[in-house]
Amino acid sequence: MRRIEDDIDKGLIRYLNRLLEVKNSVYDFIEFESDNEKKFAKKLDAREDIKVFMKLPAWFKIETPVGTYNPDWAIVKQSKEGGERLYLVRETKSTLNADKLRPEESDKIKCAERHYKALGDEVNFKVVNNADMV
Repeated sequence: MRRIEDDIDKGLIRYLNRLLEVKNSVYDFIEFESDNEKKFAKKLDAREDIKVFMKLPAWFKIETPVGTYNPDWAIVKQSKEGGERLYLVRETKSTLNADKLRPEESDKIKCAERHYKALGDEVNFKVVNNADMV
């Protein structure tokens, strides 16, 4: 008979294996969902122009006509001029080709783009596939 404790232990081990220790985040560890996200977080953490970043929690959702959407990252970056800080939201995907995404996922991203555009210049939203695009 399977024990509940065994399931809890396996779940905890899976969770711990998906954590990356970082220094430039609001948290000491980032939970990543893919190798692409892990590489993205490592590279952001190493950049001097990235002041702080975080993986947005699952409860952070944007309502869209095609369902709720949870973007991946919130980032504060120093501008090239050095004075102004830029507030960014980034969605990480392994491909930038919207045709290769599931239609629902692509539709939600399009809605998110319009959502952030409606906010004006306060927050910049883009889909990226690596941290060099930030």
